[in-house]
Amino acid sequence: MIKFSFLPLKKLTATQIEEHRFDIEEVISLASVEQLKLLVQMFGSTLSKSDMTNITDANNVWLIDKKLKPQNEASIDSFYNQWLAKSKRENDFGEFCQLVSFNGFLTELNKAKYRVVLQLD
Repeated sequence: MIKFSFLPLKKLTATQIEEHRFDIEEVISLASVEQLKLLVQMFGSTLSKSDMTNITDANNVWLIDKKLKPQNEASIDSFYNQWLAKSKRENDFGEFCQLVSFNGFLTELNKAKYRVVLQLD
């Protein structure tokens, strides 16, 4: 599994990431970068590769191109089932909780000028 850290940032600098990362990040585990792209796409956006380097414990850095569309309580079950079908991930409590937690984090992420994703070592 690969861990991906989502960060809402006011400024896009390595210093900003290093200083605030652990206070504001949401980390999810996925099997591949393709699953990351699918997840972002299902929430209504795309990723752009960033040329930022020298971020501690990060292999890759992406920017989310536009605000993600959170699911409401009535649609989260349907969204989750679509996610399982498209991603081929297992239906278990941990997977559901991860998706619900990430969905809840989107409000905070969308407030940021920069929505950053780090692929962690």
